[in-house]
Amino acid sequence: MKIINPQYQWAYALTPRKQTTHLICHHSASSVANAETVHTYHRSLGWAGIAYHFLVRKDGSVYAGRPIGMQGGHTLNYNHCSIGICFEGNFEVEYMTDAQLKAGQGLVAYILDKYPGIIVGQHKDYNATACPGKNFPFTFLLNPDDEGDVEAPNTEPSAWAQDAWDWAKGKGITDGTRPHDTATREEIITMLWRAMK
Repeated sequence: MKIINPQYQWAYALTPRKQTTHLICHHSASSVANAETVHTYHRSLGWAGIAYHFLVRKDGSVYAGRPIGMQGGHTLNYNHCSIGICFEGNFEVEYMTDAQLKAGQGLVAYILDKYPGIIVGQHKDYNATACPGKNFPFTFLLNPDDEGDVEAPNTEPSAWAQDAWDWAKGKGITDGTRPHDTATREEIITMLWRAMK
């Protein structure tokens, strides 16, 4: 696998990472993102520069970000022990290309080989966020033998939940999307709060 190594100008010195226990996947949340624009944007936030260790673009090209042995700036409370991969795109509204998925599978396999036992997760597993989006093909990413055909998500509730779903939509408790997704605590509390109003 070829990794492109841009030459970054860091705003300040990076901190070495003392342990590597997690690999955390993100999306850029913008439809188009390249390594240099992400680096520039992150510097504008007062950060050292690009917060991820890798960026995988839609065309399947893989870019290095922060050096793999340095702390990232991508996941609150986990930057000291994790590697971050960002995938170009907004997977709340779009789907990963086959080239991007194949490159991501190769990159994950490379990191798993380099750091045996590393835990692979998604940003939303660790922080209150939707990142990397409801359409992110996490299962396929971890299975390099899969062909990568990603089915569109099921947008209809199960038959046993239909009446309750319709009631909740009618009351404005839910917007009627993502019936099979896991709800965060803040989503559950918001739904309860709306139901009590």
